Amino acid sequence: MIDLHTHMLWDWDDGPDDLYQARAMARLAEKDGTTAICLTPHVFRMSRHKDDLGVLRRRMSEFAAEMRSAEIPIEFHYGAEVFVHAEVVRAVEQYRFTIDETGYIFLEFAAEGVPVGAASVLSQLLGRGFVPIISHPERNRGFAARPELLFEFVSMGCAAQVTAASLTGELGKEVRSAAGLFMVHNLVHIIASDCHRAIGRPPGLSRAVEAAAKIVGESKARAMVTEIPRAILDNKALPDWGEPENPLRQKTWTQRLLGMPRRPSQVAKRAKAGPTTVLKIK
Repeated sequence: MIDLHTHMLWDWDDGPDDLYQARAMARLAEKDGTTAICLTPHVFRMSRHKDDLGVLRRRMSEFAAEMRSAEIPIEFHYGAEVFVHAEVVRAVEQYRFTIDETGYIFLEFAAEGVPVGAASVLSQLLGRGFVPIISHPERNRGFAARPELLFEFVSMGCAAQVTAASLTGELGKEVRSAAGLFMVHNLVHIIASDCHRAIGRPPGLSRAVEAAAKIVGESKARAMVTEIPRAILDNKALPDWGEPENPLRQKTWTQRLLGMPRRPSQVAKRAKAGPTTVLKIK
């Protein structure tokens, strides 16, 4: 399995404090069956070092060296979770925070809601060759209250990620309900742990895949931690596992009877390669 959203980097954000905790997290992920992990530390939010990218690059290099030394059999990748703010488009253009050298980038909205102008920000990034992956929309009050917003953004060409603990119910009934709604309507594309600690917010995807299988079937649930995240790492278009649907609109009886031909997903059409990321780790 592939876990694309993690906070495993030590002494940077609200993740682990030291190498030992980070190593424990990696071991837990390995035990659960994870074979590839992407580090996505917070940027423009929660940084212990005032978003000093020099510190971030050094920490990532140290992480890569330490994991090799520990002989942990996990393939590590590097990106960031970028907090949406007024200058986010300029910042992404200047510094690139994409996953490895791909065009895919994690974006996080404040949990309280979706800001006015969000569609414009996403449109600008899409127009510049980036594919925003919206982090955990089921935990955002704005998307939960107005799921049609997520439909709008996914229809534009964005992708979205659901948190494993949301699907298993560990984050509450309301969050679990929103996660299920987005799953059913093809509004989230990957499952990730968003792990922060070995205890409290640990890595692990297997239980979430089991929960997702009860909603969308085993094949798609597995694809959300294998085939789809692998396409992101390879900078390819996302496999089409269903056209996004507006949760506020139901198909007419004739559409249900005759079936609706699906248009190719806008996300599947995108995935332009972005310029080399400054966070690339060799």
